[in-house]
Amino acid sequence: MIIFFFCCLQASMDLPPDKAKFLRQYDEVKKWDMICDQERVSAKDPPAHYLNKLKTYLDPKASRSSRKRKMVGDSTSTQVLRDLEISLRTNHIEWVREFLSEENQGLDVLVDYLTFRLMMLR
Repeated sequence: MIIFFFCCLQASMDLPPDKAKFLRQYDEVKKWDMICDQERVSAKDPPAHYLNKLKTYLDPKASRSSRKRKMVGDSTSTQVLRDLEISLRTNHIEWVREFLSEENQGLDVLVDYLTFRLMMLR
């Protein structure tokens, strides 16, 4: 049973083959500890949280809308990008897939935002 859960854990981590091989060499106790630790870890915010903030920065009416300013709060766009980068690196691969999904279109939103900022700098 531990082997099944550990295989699921490895799949969710989306590790390169050399790292996966290294983890498979762990004893049963260490594997079980990893499974238990992973169960306690959950994403701080869903992908939509970051995407909504980036979309707000893209909206020219947002600076005049108090509702939209509340959504962004005190966060700067740089901080939102930093937090997004951390989430993309540290969350499960399923979180990344949700970010990239057709529903969220995270890559498109991110590229649109970065293109917008680049044009603003020129």
